[in-house]
Amino acid sequence: SSGINAEYGGSEKREAYVLMEKLRPPHIPNRVVRNRPNSSPELTEIFDTTGELGLHCVFVADSEGKVVMNEVAGPLMRTKPASCNEGGVAIGIGVMDSVVFDKEK
Repeated sequence: SSGINAEYGGSEKREAYVLMEKLRPPHIPNRVVRNRPNSSPELTEIFDTTGELGLHCVFVADSEGKVVMNEVAGPLMRTKPASCNEGGVAIGIGVMDSVVFDKEK
């Protein structure tokens, strides 16, 4: 396992590197569609998930370091099992997801 938990465990040394409180997102019952290589898409059973909302950003600079573009390109939503403390999409546990913003609320 990789990440801050694997490297520092619960020790005082870990506390020296962690500068924020642990986030405790709500658990949402959900199901996901997994599309594994060489197989048909599969709909999972319902399980508790958590979502991670981020942003796709674009940053471009020229050869002299002058910023040509620095913009937000859109939302990025990842969903993973609520029981998963680390990893996610990069290690095959989470999935890319969709997000819909409701202007009415």
